[in-house]
Amino acid sequence: LFRSSLQPSAEELKAFYDANQNLFRKPEQADIEYVVLDLNTVKQGIQLNEDDVRTYYKENAARLAGVSEERRASHILINAPQSASPEERAKAKAKAEELLAQARAKPESFAEVAKAQSQDTGSAANGGDLGFFGRGAMVGPFEQAAFALPKGGISDVVESDFGYHIILVTDAKQPPVPSFEQLRPKIVEELQQQQAQRKYAEVADTFSNLVYEQADSLQPVADKLGLKVQKAAGVLRTAQPGAQGPLANSRFLETLFAPESLSSKRNTEAVEFGTSQMVAGRITQYEAAHTEPLTAVEAEMADKQRDLQALKTRWESEKVSVSRLRKNREAIEETKLKIEQ
Repeated sequence: LFRSSLQPSAEELKAFYDANQNLFRKPEQADIEYVVLDLNTVKQGIQLNEDDVRTYYKENAARLAGVSEERRASHILINAPQSASPEERAKAKAKAEELLAQARAKPESFAEVAKAQSQDTGSAANGGDLGFFGRGAMVGPFEQAAFALPKGGISDVVESDFGYHIILVTDAKQPPVPSFEQLRPKIVEELQQQQAQRKYAEVADTFSNLVYEQADSLQPVADKLGLKVQKAAGVLRTAQPGAQGPLANSRFLETLFAPESLSSKRNTEAVEFGTSQMVAGRITQYEAAHTEPLTAVEAEMADKQRDLQALKTRWESEKVSVSRLRKNREAIEETKLKIEQ
């Protein structure tokens, strides 16, 4: 109530305005329109062939479901490290070929041959058994051979950095794979993403050409590519706290506020502001940096003056109250001293 009763005079307002013009300085700003092209927009326009979706399921179902088959295998190893001489490696391979012939002639004796002949000390005592393993657990040539064999199959001699292997697949695990309908949303998402990535460069060229060739409006490129013309008011030359997307991109803002863009109010060139993200914009209204006239800020100044005067009055009042309190305390102390005497 006290604050509202304070009414600064016109002279006080003028003096305050002249002394504090920096408070009423307005930066340059613009109202703009802009359109954004990104990968997600391209992806939404991808139409998939149902046959392609089903083929992709057949080829990638296990991977998409996150399941992987496993093999259980036994092996016989004849050591032949890469550092061995050609003669030593040839001798080791010949030995492996000999053992392969024995194993194939009598598959049920594989474990006995492994115990007697395998030079893999970790598995020989167990008849060469390596247990179950998934893809990525073994060296490349070994894995390729093991997963190509059916249960009970014996490989040819397989060469690796360790030497020569003979592999017997003793068991196989194939986890159940979800149905096509269960995986369809994931397949559609993945196929659309792949096709959108391939198509983006083509659409980006169209986007760049249209904003340049039809520079008086962003509507043609929006109509052609199914984009939305967005608007923003009070955009500054530098990104403001909380700004997102292209309005937080310094290069786009610099392009918007370039002299040619300010004078012509035509479309800017297409500007990349992120991975697979492009934007073009145009200024629809521009306001140069300026100091607001006194008439436009009188009400604001009167409010500020009332705040200052109220604060000053309160300060003076509190100073008086403190002074009185100090005098009262001194009087009490003096009276107390007299009583004690």
